[in-house]
Amino acid sequence: TPEAIPVRFVLTAEISSIYKKLGRVRKIHNLLFAPDFAAASRINARLAAIGNIESDGRPILGLDARDLLEIVLERAPGGFLVPAHIWTPWFSLFGSKSGFDRIEDCFGDLTEHIFALETGLSSDPAMNRLVSALDRFTLISNSDCHSPAKLGREANLLATGFDFVALREAMKNPAAGGFSGTLEFFPEEGKYHFDGHRKCNVCLEPHESRAISDRCPVCDRPLTIGVSHRVLELADRDQPVYPARGSAFRSLIPLPEVIGEIMGRGPATLGVMAQYAKVIQRFGSEFNLYLQAPVEEIKQFSSILGEAVLRVRAGRVSRHPGYDGEFGTITVFEEGELERLAGQKSLFASGPARKPKNNNPPAGPLPRTAAPSETMLPPAVGPNSAQEAAATSRAAHILVSAGPGTGKTYTLVARLARLLASGEARPERIAAITFTNRAAAEVRARLIKQAIPGADTVFVGTFHRFCLQWLRREAPHTTVIGDDQRQLLLKKLFPEHTRTEREQLAQAIIEHFHGLAVGPVAAAQEPDPEARRYLAELAAHGWLDIEAVIPLFVSRLRTEPDLLETVREHLEHLFVDEFQDMNQAQYQLVQLLGQGARLFAIGDQDQAIYGFRGSDLGYFSDFAGQATTTCLALTKNYRSAPEILEAANAVISHNPAPSRARLEPQMLKPGRLEWCLVPTEAAEAEYVVQRIEETMGGISHFSINSGRGGASETDRSFADVAVLYRLSRQADPIAQALERRGIPFQRVGSPPFFMGPEMRPAFHLVQAVAGQAELADFLLLLGAMDGIGPATLTIIEDGLGFDAAHFCARAAGLPLPQMASRSCRQLGDTIAACRLTALESGVVSALRQALPTLAVRQDTAEGRRFLDLAGVFGRDLAGFADHLRANQAGTVYDPRAEAVALMTLHAAKGLEFPVVFLPGLEEGLLPGARFGQTGDLEEERRLFYTGLTRARETVIMTAAAIRTMYGKSTRQVVSRFLSEIPGHLLTTVTRKKQPRKKPAKVQMTLF
Repeated sequence: TPEAIPVRFVLTAEISSIYKKLGRVRKIHNLLFAPDFAAASRINARLAAIGNIESDGRPILGLDARDLLEIVLERAPGGFLVPAHIWTPWFSLFGSKSGFDRIEDCFGDLTEHIFALETGLSSDPAMNRLVSALDRFTLISNSDCHSPAKLGREANLLATGFDFVALREAMKNPAAGGFSGTLEFFPEEGKYHFDGHRKCNVCLEPHESRAISDRCPVCDRPLTIGVSHRVLELADRDQPVYPARGSAFRSLIPLPEVIGEIMGRGPATLGVMAQYAKVIQRFGSEFNLYLQAPVEEIKQFSSILGEAVLRVRAGRVSRHPGYDGEFGTITVFEEGELERLAGQKSLFASGPARKPKNNNPPAGPLPRTAAPSETMLPPAVGPNSAQEAAATSRAAHILVSAGPGTGKTYTLVARLARLLASGEARPERIAAITFTNRAAAEVRARLIKQAIPGADTVFVGTFHRFCLQWLRREAPHTTVIGDDQRQLLLKKLFPEHTRTEREQLAQAIIEHFHGLAVGPVAAAQEPDPEARRYLAELAAHGWLDIEAVIPLFVSRLRTEPDLLETVREHLEHLFVDEFQDMNQAQYQLVQLLGQGARLFAIGDQDQAIYGFRGSDLGYFSDFAGQATTTCLALTKNYRSAPEILEAANAVISHNPAPSRARLEPQMLKPGRLEWCLVPTEAAEAEYVVQRIEETMGGISHFSINSGRGGASETDRSFADVAVLYRLSRQADPIAQALERRGIPFQRVGSPPFFMGPEMRPAFHLVQAVAGQAELADFLLLLGAMDGIGPATLTIIEDGLGFDAAHFCARAAGLPLPQMASRSCRQLGDTIAACRLTALESGVVSALRQALPTLAVRQDTAEGRRFLDLAGVFGRDLAGFADHLRANQAGTVYDPRAEAVALMTLHAAKGLEFPVVFLPGLEEGLLPGARFGQTGDLEEERRLFYTGLTRARETVIMTAAAIRTMYGKSTRQVVSRFLSEIPGHLLTTVTRKKQPRKKPAKVQMTLF
């Protein structure tokens, strides 16, 4: 009768990591072993902060395998990690498609914590023991869990205690005798044993593949290099060398396959399964039949089955290796032999021509293949001639038109470095002004990397920072108030106004500030009485509105000759980046400073896309037309494929620009522009996700084997893909589709989770503990505490003004209700205790103690994610506060993240990606619905041009026939911009009709 086998479960999970390391995309699966549920929960919490761990049974993370191991060691000290099916071409440690040559290259300084490797179906211990680098590792074999029938087809034999610690120690130290060996598939039955190309029915041995340069003899595409080939590449032995203990293994054939062969039927047919049930009823289990039952006893039951078991035990089987995702077959009897033994006719299905397994030892290690050829024109040593001219020109005023991918930042930094290295200018008398902090950080980092003395003292920053730095020379304690503080002050000054009226007043105040930069006429126009009252309040406290910083400084330079002379004395060289995006105040500043300094401006008039913020392309033209300006151009594009540049040039040519120079491609590799019309925005999102999988060559074994992985010959990671859209709301269905598929992504500019209602008090707490809180932070903190209502907050606002120093103590001293005063003191005590704990035990410990005071739950997904994020910063409280503040308005693009980038076309400015998706190519979206003038349409075209030129290799454009916007579904018209791309450059893709979806199944959690 079937055996009653006691069962215990081990908490395990398989994680798919897709990331870039050592210049290549790596796709690796690893098994995690957790000792208990608490450890599993800790691992879950940390991984959930990185990506979606609930969308798939094998979660996909853009996480370095080394970092995954570190998480296991930190969160589950008793747990361990085992690299899974280490030779499979895709998704494995040594795989031919995306693996490493050495385990140390994968796990780095933590390699010593790896003590076991999973061989996978397509290899066995004999193959692995050809590689001496694997001698110290225990080789284990596991069955996957796709169906109960597959359990046990590969297994580990243990002679140890029936608990987790004993299991771990047996694998870690097999010489002690706890690990007895493994039960294996015959490796030829695995789907990737030999090399081949399934579509062409080609299956080859490794040396045959190498003789034809590993390319398919039918279609000339690259072969899928199998496990046997890859093992021989890394092998340094001709024969396997086994350790003294724990190395025994037996190769078996699943019993239904043997019975099916005897009966001439498929292994899953009813007749075969009926006979299988009889065998199990008689012998208890497949293991007992194969490993323990006497052959004579089996022959008494069935002489043919007895002969089959005898041959399997002796390894006397016929092997037809699997290849390129196609399972191999292992047969016990030769063709016609069954008829002679039992008079039964054998029915074998025909299939692709396979080479029988050569039972002789492998022919020895294979030589390594050569590196792939370059796809870029040979780079010149140093700058090209145009870049050199821009970096060395002696002209006093220079304007460089630098098209996308032509080395704009490189040239700017090269000129800065030349000035410093030659000693022509003192570092403290050079200023490089950028439009964003991100751009400033990039310029600063590149300049410092030049290792030129004084490089770190050059001013590199935004217009706002430059002006504020000068204003604070006279008033170092000037407090700058932003949008939130402006609204608080207006509420205090005009409590009778509605919120809408206060917003209208704020806009009038901002317009007044901008007028300061225009000149005496605009400045002479007095603001209305309410605006004057606001300005008087600012002056009384020494505050400065953030919108007034640049206009005020420009106004003072114009009206105070001594200040202008002082600034000019301190500035010999002025650099301005992204010159096409200048607004009136910024241009006035550059004009004033440029009269006494050498001016180097660089930008691209075809990428002027910020007109809605007040930028005016006319300033670019005005400066270019001045007699003192020397105009130069960079046209050699090192980013995009020729086809992409031809398309971009064709599109932008519809905007008038007499002096425009065409971009010249320097990339040899051909590019691709695709276009697909889909029914709805939901279909568009699914198509985008499908094409992401295909361009990456597949993100899972399912997508590889189903053909959804495409046939990409290029290494790509999630970080190589960007989806760029006109409006933020377009990202919603795409983000949901990526989430469902388990693909990691970063949605740039979206409100961060910690600014939601549940976690926002935690954000303000961190600012307060770090000493960076403003009045608004404290008021919002108090609002989360008992006894604090709107009336109390109003009393505190009126009593303290905008001075946040010693806020809690001063607030408690105001005439407040007793409970409110107690809450103020409690908040002050909490902040002080949190600050001390953070220094001693880290930010996470401090927050765990402090968050209950604010009724912030730590057991929610957002709470765990916040604490995990805090854990990254250790004891660096200020660094954590800075990170939160920098991302509070919207998440900032992180180039280190192994995730698909979702962002607006505006946010993508200055970035580049191998693959760019441009969804929503429809009238009303791109171009936008609000353009009403020629200039607006031209800016929309420049925005599309900017999107096209973010791509290096591939642009995939889509439009929906019907789109729902603002709750209304409308039939869309394809964008006019598509017709501006020459037809011969576009590949039109017809979307295949999708089968009706089955009801979604509920995905269980990771552990």
